[in-house]
Amino acid sequence: MKQNSLTCAAVAGVSLALLGSGVALAKDCPPVDRQPATQALINLVEEDMNLRKSLVQSIELGQRVNDDPNTNPVASLNDYYDFVDALVTYNPQNIDTNVHNGAIRVSMDGKNYCNWNILDMLSYSYFLVDRQLTTDPRGQLQFENETFSNWMRTIAQSWGDYLETPASAAHVPDFTSDPNFGDWYCPPAGGYTTFQDFFVRELCATQFPTGSRPVQGYKDPNTVVSIGDSNSAGWWAISNNGKLITDYDTVSQAGQLIKGKLYSDVHTFITGEPDEKVIAEFGSIDPSIFDGGTWTHQFLNVNNYHRLHVPVAGKLIYMKHLQSAVRLKSGWKEAVEPGGIAYYDPQDTADWQFGQTRMVIGIETEDHGVVVISPMGMAQVSAIQPRDWVQEGAMAEKGWEFANFAFGGSDFVVIFQEEADFQLTVPHMREPAPGAGVNYVPSLQGERYGCFGGGNDCSVEPVLPPQSPPDGQ
Repeated sequence: MKQNSLTCAAVAGVSLALLGSGVALAKDCPPVDRQPATQALINLVEEDMNLRKSLVQSIELGQRVNDDPNTNPVASLNDYYDFVDALVTYNPQNIDTNVHNGAIRVSMDGKNYCNWNILDMLSYSYFLVDRQLTTDPRGQLQFENETFSNWMRTIAQSWGDYLETPASAAHVPDFTSDPNFGDWYCPPAGGYTTFQDFFVRELCATQFPTGSRPVQGYKDPNTVVSIGDSNSAGWWAISNNGKLITDYDTVSQAGQLIKGKLYSDVHTFITGEPDEKVIAEFGSIDPSIFDGGTWTHQFLNVNNYHRLHVPVAGKLIYMKHLQSAVRLKSGWKEAVEPGGIAYYDPQDTADWQFGQTRMVIGIETEDHGVVVISPMGMAQVSAIQPRDWVQEGAMAEKGWEFANFAFGGSDFVVIFQEEADFQLTVPHMREPAPGAGVNYVPSLQGERYGCFGGGNDCSVEPVLPPQSPPDGQ
């Protein structure tokens, strides 16, 4: 239901008012052997004194922010190595705190990481390496050390592989019994065989027989709909030389406030940087056609529907699947009132989309130029998996499923040409939610997201689209 759509990426989103704790947790977690991924990091640290210094510094700065051993147990390099062991063997769970309030559950238990809830575990893993080490706006360890950034990607991929195994489904009932994970899917009779099967669950065929929610404005070429269940983070102008200008506001290691602007290159977002690996591609596109246009950004929560649908009808003329970084911005939110809950807050701002693993697809519409849609991986993401019909020259119906995220998922960007005169129509929230840029009410896949032509009166009449082409054909 719309009111239950949450606004924090699992890996790239923003938390709402979060849940209380206080439940009795399990006994101490069994010890975890040193894992190959951890040993690889130890080797890197021993070979690179700058990496060692930066990692120690980031951990120490995290302790200045939060020195509670129950919620920030990593106070040394050895603590961090133990955490990595726990992270790559972590079995996703959703411990019931018995307080719901329409938000993600919170559970942290010091070094007993098997008692942590999934979003807390993932957000904490990035908090530890997201401390500001220099006065450069990208002075965090996960940016400043390319070797470490590459190591983080291997961690994400390794854990994604584990989530494809039957053992990973041990705690799936924790999620299926939580109403915040939706009433739009139908669990199979035998249950989900892996956590990944649950995470990429489909819309229930009895409710949505063509594999899509009803698409508002399906027959109106001026209506743009939401790619998936998500929250809009907003819309931004693209400069006449292809730069996205976004505000930046954070704190340096000295405690001084850094304020400024980041200029990010939309051209290389679309075509890729020289050091980004191309997994698959077809067609070509001149990215300068988006100069003067509009950039929009939506993000998903861990509980959202993680399949993605085409927001406009048109012809597929371009695709580039790029493997790059899997970063996340994460801070610590103190309780705002006595007895309230403190939590790790994954934040999502538009500038963090650059340099991430992503799939960029160009759709040529009949009347409004080319629209670029780009799902991207943030945090613990294994893959973005396209449907077989996504081929050069294919004609897409509005609402057709074109891809899904493997675990993680998180964000997508939609880019419009200036001539399209796109107008975002998603209503603002009455009160902004905690986190960066969360000022819009949640959108469901297929709901109107905006209008072409400079107005806000495009159609919202819902129609079930035709079934998208099946894989294997």
